[in-house]
Amino acid sequence: MPRTDPTGPGAPAPAVPTDPAHVVWSDDFGAEFGARTPEDRWAFVEGGGYTADDGVLTRVPGGLRITASGKHPVTGEPAFVQTIPQEEKNLSGLPGSGDHAKWIVYANHRASTGFQGFDAPLGAVLSCEAVISGRSYGTAGHPFGDAVADPEDDIRLAAAMMNTIDPETSTAFDFLLTDKRLYAFYGRPTFARGELGRYASFAHTVALADRSPQDRHHVKIAYNRSAGTVSWLVDGAEALRVDRIGMRLSRDSLNLDEGGEEVLVVPRQLSVGMGLMTLLDGSWPTGRGLVRLSTGTTYYDPSAGEPVPQTFVDEQSLDTSRIFGQGAELTVADYTVAVTPLP
Repeated sequence: MPRTDPTGPGAPAPAVPTDPAHVVWSDDFGAEFGARTPEDRWAFVEGGGYTADDGVLTRVPGGLRITASGKHPVTGEPAFVQTIPQEEKNLSGLPGSGDHAKWIVYANHRASTGFQGFDAPLGAVLSCEAVISGRSYGTAGHPFGDAVADPEDDIRLAAAMMNTIDPETSTAFDFLLTDKRLYAFYGRPTFARGELGRYASFAHTVALADRSPQDRHHVKIAYNRSAGTVSWLVDGAEALRVDRIGMRLSRDSLNLDEGGEEVLVVPRQLSVGMGLMTLLDGSWPTGRGLVRLSTGTTYYDPSAGEPVPQTFVDEQSLDTSRIFGQGAELTVADYTVAVTPLP
């Protein structure tokens, strides 16, 4: 029987606003974008001397476009340039899995708990929404052979995203974009294992809708702390709901499995962000891991689970496997965080 994390619904919660939908934070990207100082509205993901800022920004009508900062040597298309090798080969002290983060920012806001994010009151829904579009570049040049079925539709190679995470329990709820589909990403990275023990660490990828690179989507993550549910909404309709936060879904959508004990959690806050990423140590949809990014964790076969180990096309995390001319682009508008009281 799974145990319940101590950060549950019995923990103190802030008061619920009385108006039907209370906007607590928003960005229409009309002002200059900043993410490097304590006064800026956004904050880069950073640590160990690494900053996830591998992108260039362009103002577009009504919003902002973030594009990989480099150029493909042949096509000239946007390409990532920043990468993190396995632990033995880097001096940053960061895990090799930090390579996931190419350009990622979170709203520079603290919840009443002291954690980065926005309070999730009992008796209300905390939501994060935006209008997003995205695409990838150069993914056809990957070196992984038939371990990739369709380079235009594989979030492992390059993807744009709108992301949320609870930094206290390390539970994540994201939207990811490839050239062909919109995905929900639900996972629990190992970030908080030092404080919370060896909880189940995993990542699921669930297809929500077909798309083309030029398509725009009104997306929303809605967290109901009282019910213990998170919903992914696309153009106003619920596309996915998770009602056992901290527990795995079915293994047919499992992209990463790092073992551990399944633990129900009830986040007290969510931090909201956006970015560009790769997930080269993932295995979905072909079931074959691409790159063993980290030697500091144990990867398990997502189709079988612990203790069956996962293998990878590249066990050494070669530079040419992590950076092969791929890139991504995100366009975002009307980013809003709100708290809506329950009926």
